[in-house]
Order: sequence, then C-alpha cells, then structure tokens
Amino acid sequence: MGERFEGSRYLPSWAAGPDDDTRPPALLLLPAGLLAFFALPGSVGVPLALFCFAGLTAAVPLAALLALLALIPLHFVLRRPLGPVELSVPEISLLGAVLGLVAAWYWTALLRGRSALALPLRRAVHSPYFWSALLLLVVATVSLLFPTQYRRERLFVGLRQYSLLVEPVAVYVLVVTCLRDRRRLWLALDVLFLSAMAVTLFGLGQALWYAVAPPESIGGYYRATSLFNHPNTFALYLSRVLPLYGMLALLLHGRGGRRLSYAGGAVLMAVALLLSGSRGGWLAVAASALFAAMLTRRFKWLLPAALAGASGLALLVLSGQNRLSDALTSGRGSADTRERLWRAAVDEIGKQPLRGAGLGNVGWMRRYIPRQRLVETELVDAHNLVLDLWSKMGFLAVVAVLWLLGRFYWLAWRGSRQGDDTTSAVLTALLCAMTAAIVHGLVDAFLFGLPLAVLFWFMLGMAEVVVPDAPTPGAAQRGTRTGDREVHSPATLSG
Repeated sequence: MGERFEGSRYLPSWAAGPDDDTRPPALLLLPAGLLAFFALPGSVGVPLALFCFAGLTAAVPLAALLALLALIPLHFVLRRPLGPVELSVPEISLLGAVLGLVAAWYWTALLRGRSALALPLRRAVHSPYFWSALLLLVVATVSLLFPTQYRRERLFVGLRQYSLLVEPVAVYVLVVTCLRDRRRLWLALDVLFLSAMAVTLFGLGQALWYAVAPPESIGGYYRATSLFNHPNTFALYLSRVLPLYGMLALLLHGRGGRRLSYAGGAVLMAVALLLSGSRGGWLAVAASALFAAMLTRRFKWLLPAALAGASGLALLVLSGQNRLSDALTSGRGSADTRERLWRAAVDEIGKQPLRGAGLGNVGWMRRYIPRQRLVETELVDAHNLVLDLWSKMGFLAVVAVLWLLGRFYWLAWRGSRQGDDTTSAVLTALLCAMTAAIVHGLVDAFLFGLPLAVLFWFMLGMAEVVVPDAPTPGAAQRGTRTGDREVHSPATLSG
C-alpha cells in the first residue's frame, strides 16, 4: 500500500477526522481552550476549556491528539481549582477527548440512523486489545464500586485512579483512527519528541542554575525535576521517551534531519535522566539497551552505551552526588521505603487475593513506614506494577494488564520481523520503550500517573497501526466495504 491509510481496521472512519487537516475555525478551539483555562476563574474557565477540547476532538481529532501529546508534561504545573479539586491542562484535554469522541459517535448515529450506534462496538471487538481492556475496565469498576472498606476519603482517590485506567483509552482510539498515513504518524512522533525535548532542556537548565545558585536538594542530593513534581516522576517520563527516540536514531535509514535530531535529543535526555538521580530510571534504560541488543543482535552498541553510563555515574560520585550508596545501606533512603511498601502490599494481598483492597483504599501503604517519612508525602502507589495492581484490584487486574502487554509484544515483535526497515525500526523502538516502562514499573509507578497512562496507550495504539496486518480468519470474506470503510491494512511508513 502507498502512503495513505484509510482509517482504522477496527474503528469506523468518522473518528479519523476529515481528509483535510486544516479546519481554521475548529482549530481555533485549541487556543481558545488554553486561554479560557489560564485567563478565566476556575469555575468558568475549566468548563469552557473542557468544551473547547471536546469540540476540537470531535471536529479535528488529529489536532486533539497532537495537543495532548504536547501538553502531558504540564500535568504537575499550572493547575486550576474547580470546587474541591485542582485540574491541569492535560487532565482537561484528556477528558475533552473522551467527551469529544462520544459526541462524534452520537452525532454520526443521529445522521446515519440507529444502526450506527453499535458500529464502534462491532469494530472494536476485533481490536487485539479489546478483551484484555474490557477485563481491566470491569475489574476496575467493581473495585471502585464495591471496595472491601468504605471510607469517605477513599472516594476522591479512587475516582482519580479509576480515571487513569479509563480515560487514556481515548488516546489509543485517537491513534488508531487518526494516524492513517506516514505523514501523520511521523508528525505525532515529532510532536512528542519536541515536547520531551522542552522538558529535558528545562531540566538541564535547572542543573546549570544549580551551579550558580544551589537550591534546596532532595534527600541530600541535587536532583533535576524539570516540570514534574518529583525527580522520580521526571525519570518515569524520560525512561519511556529516551529508549523510543534513541532506538529510532540508531535504526532509521535515509532520514538525515530527523535521525540526527532524535540522536541529539536522546543524548540530552540521557544526561537529564542521569541528573534526575533516579536509580530506577537508570536500571530501566540499561535493561532496555540490553533488550535492544538482544532483539537486533547488535551487541556492539552495548560497549559505548555502558562506557557513557559509567562515565556519567563516575562524574556524579566525584561531584558528591552518590545516589548508589543509599541503595546499599539498609534502613534508610527510598530503597528502604519501597521495601516497606512491598511488605505492606504483600500483607494486603494475603487478606484479599481475589478482590484487592479497592481503588482508593491506600491507607494500608503507611503501615510499616515511619511517620517522619510521611511528612508532605502522598502514598497512592505500591511502587511495583504487580503488587500495586494486585493489592488494589485483585489478581484479575494483573491478568488484564499482562494480557495487554502480551498482545502488544506479540504484535510489535511479529511486525518488526515482517515489515520493511522503517516499520521494523519504529516497532523495535516501541518494544524497547515498553520494556523500559515495565522494568521501571517494578520499582516505581507504571499506570497510575497521567503522563504514564497516556504514553502506555499511545504505544499500544502505535503498535497496532504500524504492524503489517495479518487478517484474521474470515477477513477475506469481509473484505473492504466502502460504506463503513472497513480496511485491513496498516499505515505504511516507507515508500
């Protein structure tokens, strides 16, 4: 197939947006929403911004997807109050994407008749992630509505965590319906890259300013935070985008400007990750590099990467920023806190192995942690993806997420073996980024964070769009229908 990708294999074409990406009146909804959010009082500006983002998604979904990818690093800054809660621009844009997709679906049903109401569901059933995502949704809903303990304070935390499991699915829908050709797909990757570079450069600027006027340090060391609320959160973001663009820089062929930009950006991201002081981030990127070498059978890459990493760590130690020593000292530091969290999670799993404690019931996480460590600290995550999901929602939640990951790895690995060089490069980069996310998720958050959830569903959608299609049984009989535009071909990245 050529450069054109006429809609998703599984979702109706209405969600893919117009053929012409330039709709000036609709695109004005983006600056209007941002202006309303920042310039007006929260009680007025937040609902108006939500309306603008929903309208943008319904009219030009590609623009909504690009805006969301660009805005996710702003989740921890520039928040506006709405009643008892404070909301960020990414939260409003994500909720607007959900409402916009629902509005577009309902409007199309009104125009085409009642039969169009069930069309998205009939198509979505054929998605490789449908049943695992449905299982996760059901388990999360049951965990929210029927917790093992009823407490007033758990409702807000539970709703927030539930929204992080449900709303980011809109990102997946936007990816598989909007990225219909090579140009759009690379545009999405470039926008995410520019957003990541902005927060990376801001974090590096913080480090340069530290050399001039040292600010307060965290845990006795200086650690870059950029626009995030904590150095570890900054590292969680970098540990996903660094392997993605690092591998694209190594594997792409014949794309001089983009490849050089990705390579330079990956180097700067690596420096910023080093300055974040996140040992989990360092471990995740190292595991991703080893996985990339095994996947591509190019072990010669490991030597310069290992030398660069060792040199960076040596410079940190010589400058007095020895974060590795705390990990080897028992009874102190974040490593000891994680061990106490895991012990509490295991205890909670033993009490409710099938159902978990319920979304929002997080008081048990403080069980073994000294009070002085809980000052100005909000514990809502067990810092291990298996223990966190199991302790909150039960064993079936672990099954659902592992099922999602298994489908992703199967699709991306198969596609990397069957596609052309560019397709293989993109899928290999996605595999490395997801591997880093999983490894980092073994010692930190995995899904319960808006930037993390958005990137998770973005990568799942990208793998589905890019992978060379292998039609399911009966696809030959269904064929391509012009009425619903049912197509079984992926986005072609080359040619």
